Amino acid sequence: MRDTARAFAMTTAALALGLTACSAGGPVDGRPVAQSVPKAGEKTKKPEKPAGPVTLKYWTFSPPEAALKRAITAFEQANPGIEVELRTFAEADYRKRLPKALDGDEALDVVGVQVPTMTRAVADRLRPVDDWKDKVSGGWVEELDESAVEQTKKAAKNGKLYSVPMGSSGGAVMYYNANLLSELGESFPETAADLESVVMRVKKEIPGLRPVVFSGEPRRQEELLFTVASQTQPTLSDDLLAGDKPWNGPEMVSALRAYGSLFDRGVLARSALTLKGDRPAELFRDGKALFLVDGSGRSPMLSASYRDTTKTSVKKVGVGPFPTVLSGAEHAVRSAVEVGLAVPRSSKHVAEAATLIEFLTAGGGVSGWARDLTMVPSREDFRMDSSVFATPEGKDGYAAVQELIRDGGSVNVPDEVFLERAEGDTILDVAHGRTTAKKAADHLQKEWSRGQ
Repeated sequence: MRDTARAFAMTTAALALGLTACSAGGPVDGRPVAQSVPKAGEKTKKPEKPAGPVTLKYWTFSPPEAALKRAITAFEQANPGIEVELRTFAEADYRKRLPKALDGDEALDVVGVQVPTMTRAVADRLRPVDDWKDKVSGGWVEELDESAVEQTKKAAKNGKLYSVPMGSSGGAVMYYNANLLSELGESFPETAADLESVVMRVKKEIPGLRPVVFSGEPRRQEELLFTVASQTQPTLSDDLLAGDKPWNGPEMVSALRAYGSLFDRGVLARSALTLKGDRPAELFRDGKALFLVDGSGRSPMLSASYRDTTKTSVKKVGVGPFPTVLSGAEHAVRSAVEVGLAVPRSSKHVAEAATLIEFLTAGGGVSGWARDLTMVPSREDFRMDSSVFATPEGKDGYAAVQELIRDGGSVNVPDEVFLERAEGDTILDVAHGRTTAKKAADHLQKEWSRGQ
């Protein structure tokens, strides 16, 4: 059951207890870290040790290289017989290069897989996880979030697990300038009515400040629409894409109407729909907007290191769920497993590769790369150390968003062809007030049927 009120309003004392706990492997940052310890009663198997020094070739696109290197340094110190040769790529480039590398002579041992979009394309060149997971002692895969594991299985045609989920992201969520909100004497808005009240005050009292900024790109508006839909119908977008519900059914009409009402009421400004790319985040970082609606991938703004390495005018950044729109709704996000770690069939160092994957997904390495905050780790009991965050608002809000991402619901990945051909423009027509929710839903169903 989703219980966002519990997650977002939990006491600071309770959060401090949970958030200060790192993964079971202990500290990282260059210090040796032990592997996960089997639970009582679990069947164990002694890990296979390398006969000599082994170098693992590891390709991926995420998390960022600096974050991964922290974890890899700790891994190499804990496993002196294994070295890791890391190579990272931009995601778009990686989607093209990885299949070619797996088909060619590149001897890769561990690869990152963008689970929703890449799994089916490369699954036949990967070893099923069941073939190698027991080369590491303990039931470590069972330590991962069940919804993330199931989502990773469903990404393959046959429902097998070909990669181990490393971390997930979700959206839409709402970041806020905590100092400005405090100066207004306002708390973080729980509902659209709360947000509307704050927006009206900002327009009247601080006319030079944008109340809410967001991207008007079709993909980001699709994410916002289904965030609103998920507040009352958690699996709606999955049901639509699977053909289990029609695009012009009452659930979709209701979601489109609720989404459109945000613009009709002025809660979200239609003028902001012209913003693209990084521009909304730039306006927010420069102190020119009170709220930013975006995905959880913007969470690095909450970290102390982000403030140290970037130029930003906002001294205190918080985050929370996007406000509920309809009566009886609950906070929600759609989520997607961003990265799964896999062992190619061509790997000659399977046991060592399994050891690295366990370390990065369920072991001591999680607290090394997760400090970047770009993904919520799949390790179920993981809580971020409070020292990572620049402010209490960031710490508490991240914990709430983490809970939402782990609550499941629909996958935050659209049908890209349908989005480009029909869905994106139709959603934007609703936002601009150029069509009604019912007409938009009928058009979407017609175009969906034609495409099938």
